Amino acid sequence: SKSCDGGLKRRIRGVTVYPQWGGDECDATKDEQTCNALSCDRPCLLHNWGRWRACTRACDRGMRWRSRKIKRAATGDGRCPRTFSKARYERRVCNAQPCPLDVVCVARMDLLIGIDASGSMGLSGWKAQRTALLQLVNRMALSKTSGIQLGILKFAYKITILSQLTDDKKKLISAITKTKFDRWTTNIGGAFRSMKGMLQKGRRDAPSICMLWTDGRPSRPSSKYDASLGAKSLRSSCRVMVVTMRPAVPKSYVSPWVSHPKSQNVMVVNHPNLMVEKVMKVNTFVCGRVQTFLDWTKAY
Repeated sequence: SKSCDGGLKRRIRGVTVYPQWGGDECDATKDEQTCNALSCDRPCLLHNWGRWRACTRACDRGMRWRSRKIKRAATGDGRCPRTFSKARYERRVCNAQPCPLDVVCVARMDLLIGIDASGSMGLSGWKAQRTALLQLVNRMALSKTSGIQLGILKFAYKITILSQLTDDKKKLISAITKTKFDRWTTNIGGAFRSMKGMLQKGRRDAPSICMLWTDGRPSRPSSKYDASLGAKSLRSSCRVMVVTMRPAVPKSYVSPWVSHPKSQNVMVVNHPNLMVEKVMKVNTFVCGRVQTFLDWTKAY
């Protein structure tokens, strides 16, 4: 009769043959028991701790974390620890050693990079961003079986997919070299949604990372709200990371878009023209396993 605070459950049975000619009366036809005696104000019940996640970076201080999910929700006035409280969330620093000066990313992952072709980049900023991307490709161990698959898109008012996920370096370099500067608005929401579609061609057994480079805030046909919706949908399919390239787009503005932990998924570069000198920083920012370029060339 009640789900908590003490209820009653009943059962009944009918009489098949009534007593006759002085026969004995039937036994009881109703039976009741108390049930659900627990208080309606119950705290939630948590699952055991999940596994520790892989370190977010190969060097320069990454982070590992684990969490506990809710097994049974709280009822009434019962309480439940917040998602990032000590009862449900733990983190540790990992790979705190400094990064080598010249490294190759040798992680196994499907990586999507979205580059900003909006007018605010300026022609010099666009060229610097494109040069940085070419250098980054040359510092990645591309392999469909054991290394990186890379996909690239550019966004302005329109979204242009330069390359689906592939390990073909020549194809990637050709697509980057030939692409033109669009000069228009900043459709960040559209970029996030396009990335989610591109992931359909990824590997099921490889982690997925989606990294957006931008120097502007969302603008027509996108908006801040639209970008947030696109990022939220994308986070269910991949680790979302953002590189901001102007002080006008501070870390606090893009943090709601990225995956957890926020501090590990936003990188700040003060101007698009500085992207070339930050290539190694970007490489170690996104890569969970690196090798010095000298050692990598000897091995391959």
